[in-house]
Amino acid sequence: MRAKLLIVSTLLACVCAGRADVLDETADTQTALDDLALSAVGKHWNIQTAAPPLSALGQFSSQLQSPEAKALWTKDLAELNSAGDSPGAAAAVGKLEGTLQQVLALEMLAAWQSGNLEATREWRASIKLPKHASAVEGLLALQRIGGAADQRAEVARMLARETLVWQGSRARERADDLLRLAKADRATPELVALRASEINALTQFPPALLSAAKVPGQPAAIPVPADTEEAIAQWKLTLESQLPDLLTADDVDRQERLVVKLLRLVPMEYRAGVRDGQIVVPLEYREAVSFTVQAEQILVELRPNWLKTKGEALKKYGADLENGLATLEETIASKGDILIIDKTCKDLSALLQDRFGISLRKAGKGSDVVQETALEIRSLLSQSLQAAHAGNWRQANDLRLEAYTTFDLEIEARVLPRDPDLATRAERSFLDGSAAGPGIKAALDQRAKGEVLDNTYARTLKALDESVALLRVGLSPTTVSITAFTIVLREGLEAVVILAALLAGLRGPENAASRRQVGLGAWAAIAVSAITFILARTVIQSLSRYGETLEAVISILAVIILLIVTNWVFHKFYWTGWNARLRELKDKAATQRGQQWESLAMCGVGFLTIYREGFETTLFMQSLILEGGFTASLIGLFAGLAVIGLAGWAIFTWGMKLPYRKLLVWTGVLVVTILATFLGSTVRLFQTIGWMPIHPIRGLEIPTWMGTWLGIYPSWEGLVIPLLGFAYVGGAWLFVRWQGLRKQAAFEAMVQSRRESPRPTANTGA
Repeated sequence: MRAKLLIVSTLLACVCAGRADVLDETADTQTALDDLALSAVGKHWNIQTAAPPLSALGQFSSQLQSPEAKALWTKDLAELNSAGDSPGAAAAVGKLEGTLQQVLALEMLAAWQSGNLEATREWRASIKLPKHASAVEGLLALQRIGGAADQRAEVARMLARETLVWQGSRARERADDLLRLAKADRATPELVALRASEINALTQFPPALLSAAKVPGQPAAIPVPADTEEAIAQWKLTLESQLPDLLTADDVDRQERLVVKLLRLVPMEYRAGVRDGQIVVPLEYREAVSFTVQAEQILVELRPNWLKTKGEALKKYGADLENGLATLEETIASKGDILIIDKTCKDLSALLQDRFGISLRKAGKGSDVVQETALEIRSLLSQSLQAAHAGNWRQANDLRLEAYTTFDLEIEARVLPRDPDLATRAERSFLDGSAAGPGIKAALDQRAKGEVLDNTYARTLKALDESVALLRVGLSPTTVSITAFTIVLREGLEAVVILAALLAGLRGPENAASRRQVGLGAWAAIAVSAITFILARTVIQSLSRYGETLEAVISILAVIILLIVTNWVFHKFYWTGWNARLRELKDKAATQRGQQWESLAMCGVGFLTIYREGFETTLFMQSLILEGGFTASLIGLFAGLAVIGLAGWAIFTWGMKLPYRKLLVWTGVLVVTILATFLGSTVRLFQTIGWMPIHPIRGLEIPTWMGTWLGIYPSWEGLVIPLLGFAYVGGAWLFVRWQGLRKQAAFEAMVQSRRESPRPTANTGA
């Protein structure tokens, strides 16, 4: 997580006004429960003196909108009202403590299912979080997705599962506290009744919550134990063994690897962020804190699974894990010695690998690896920042490029169809930046230092967190198909426009060969794109880190071919054709060489036009298949291809019926526009992979669609170089026209001189 306090405070500020009532009512209810708990545990229970707090508890029910929540609260409140003695009252108060958290969760789900996003946030913010829990990702997901109807079930599942983790973790915390009290001989019958009843209520998940989370079963209520250490320890063990395991086998593998990786990264971040007990790089220190908390949270989520699969190891070494993490947290908080942190992390890593059998071998698929990928990106960016602070600018940029390539292939490809603005903002944070400040590439090119450099990396990490939060919500099959359809449509239309611009101007039998050459190149590209798609999960995946470079090479070739074609268009159609006699004066060998280059250009533009888009579509589709499934992705793929085919047929058919002269004009305009678009996109790729510097234009905001469709990006290079393409076209136009006028003038002068020269007279000698 990045800058959690800043993110949460920013998001809370957006909704604080509407949230006040629910938060205040919940706080008043909790205060009333605390007062009643003190009376019951202190053996001062009296129904008359308890009347005011009981009245406050009754008023809370008026805030409830969910029938299930209201029924649950009313039933447990009735038990408290009928309590006759302190132990009974303690049990009833404790039960109501746990029930309050379940009621808040039910209200949150009901608000979400009714489409009330604001109320969903309010109720969710009222739930008590256990130690090490993070509410940032869920909050960011709600912010990014909003009330999207097609994602409602998936968001409900995320919220419900998140709540189950919180309630289970809080129950374990309460059980640990109770066991410590028993060991200290401070566990009275009333206190045991209070805490055990609360814990039971926390683990008695309402059916609506389990249904939304798609978790079967329900833990059984365990009778309140006796107030002895042995009885409470056994009760705690039974309770934990019944908690639902929310992780799949792939989830467990991924989370276990994450813990070890996090523990390896903590000393690196801390060493870069703290010197002699003082924070020198706040960003790095916050990462050390964040990674530690994240490791603790993951171990809490793994515990139910480990109780079933690694019970002996957990029994023997569970306390060592907890104590080591506590030492790590305390040392970081006190800005302690790096040697202690380094040794603690190494000991914990060795313990996890040797005693719990954790392997760092990467597994999992689709969205399962998003969090792990994000961690790798954070690590690379952290190393890049350290290199930049040390003045190693080339190393910093290499690490930045590796981080961006990983982001582009694994995360941006998934975010782009869901939220193009977020994907573009995240991408720009790696490159030129925005009005908020320069991107990492621009900052490195400018040799930025100090706070400016730190803030640049912080913006990228924040965008990364938002992207991960968005991807935590799974895609429905319908959304997968629509996303695939959108990708194919966007990439395919550009290819159709280019081919239409060329083929529409190649009418007539004299251009039949050129049409065949373009078509041959296009069909070859379709075949190669299909092969690329098939190989994408094997050969291409091994080259994934070079995806941007490969695309840049293809773009270079496409630009070269378009330059040839642009020049050919002007020669072929606009000027050489207006005087047939000039063609007779051409040198035969030069004509033959021109035809060879023309054939190569026609095949090349047909191939590269299709394959450039096919290559990019393949990368997008592979990520989508991993995340959303093969069948739904193929439905969208074939639907998009069908629409592209119809669009191409309509364009080519109607284009053949357009007036020839107007068609030539539009052909020229389209070719020139496409040339500028390719130039802009190629410049962007060059900047991405570090082949070209980037100088952003401050204050200039360009809509996402202009970059996608027109290749226009807000940097000096991104605007000036495409204009050079127009200059080339204009210069070619003037040159060709000048040549044509010159040859025409020469030809007319030759004709005129022949007309004016006297004819020779016949010899009539004697």
